[in-house]
Formats: sequence, structure tokens, C-alpha cells
Amino acid sequence: MRLLTMAAVAATTLATAASAQPYGGRGGSATLYEFPNFQGRQFTVSSETTNLPRQFNDLARSARFNGRWTVCENADFGGRCVELSGDVPELNSVGLAERISSLRPAGRDGGWGRPDDDWDRPGGGRPGGRGIDGARTVFYPYPTIRGSDIAAGSTSANEFCRRMGHGGAAHYDSSERAPRAVDWNGRPIGPSPVLRDLLCRKY
Repeated sequence: MRLLTMAAVAATTLATAASAQPYGGRGGSATLYEFPNFQGRQFTVSSETTNLPRQFNDLARSARFNGRWTVCENADFGGRCVELSGDVPELNSVGLAERISSLRPAGRDGGWGRPDDDWDRPGGGRPGGRGIDGARTVFYPYPTIRGSDIAAGSTSANEFCRRMGHGGAAHYDSSERAPRAVDWNGRPIGPSPVLRDLLCRKY
């Protein structure tokens, strides 16, 4: 009986340590919560997760990030992606409440890279992605650099289009702000209006 009790205590201790470890433990981790302000069920990851389990996919309303993480709307880092860190008590503040399907540590260097190296589909995401073709333009609803929103401006818009193999920018929207963004060289900056609905001219 004594051995059984000791085993139960040890198991409880290990379980408690395991649940406490993900946030603030060694290495980066991300903990997603069912409700705002870190309430309800929670799910923790400590490495690249291409598709959250069905019971937690498109569910989280708040999150805690140990280190910087790239968080995306769709599986396999598709859709809109945002780089986040620290406590986010309401994911609606970054437009991702009940919309997270994949996430990964944001440990890669910034920079534009090649069009076939970490470039994004409309909304961000996978290598080799392309915009939506029109007759004379190509449309990118959420242009990003390696998962990060791009600070709005004609230089950024034109550079994005050229790096994607198009002519200059014909139009972009800058009415949306993000808590974190990168400049046209991929360098992190603070809160900024960001590029949306970018139209690139075809050559």
C-alpha cells in the first residue's frame, strides 16, 4: 500500500511538472487557451505543428508564447500568418480568434529570400505560393515576408511585387494595423499599418 501511494505521488508530481513546463520552461513553447484571458481548456506545443488536433483546431481565443512564434490561419502555415510573442489575452486583437490551425517557432532570419524560398500564397504560408491571377494584375490579399505582416508603403508594395516576379504595385490598402510588422527588407519593426489587398502589375 505504501509503495502504491508513493507511486501515485510521483505520478502526480511528474504530471504537475509537465503541465507547468511548457510556459517559461527550457526552449520555446506556445500554449493556446479555449477562452479569452487564458481560461478554459489549453493545448501546448513546443515545436513546429503543421495541423492542430481536431479538438483544438480553430478554437483558441487567447495564448501565451515563450519566444517568438509564427501563427497561421490554415494547416501547413497557409492563410494569414502573424508573428507573436508573450501573452495575448484576446487573439481577436490580432484577428486570429478561433482561427489558428498551425504554428511554429519564428527562429529564422528575416529578409525577403528567393521567390521559391519561404514565399507566400495569398494570405501567407508555403514556399512557391503565388497570388491570384487577373488579366493584367496578380492579387495578394495578405502579403507577408516569411509569415510576418509588411509595413505599408509604396516602397514595400513595389518591392514585394518585384520580388514575386511581377512589375510594380498597382494598388494596396493600408487601413489595417498590426502589433508587429517588418519593413521591406524584412527587419522587425513595431506597430504599423500593413499591406493588404495588394495588386501587382504583370510585366
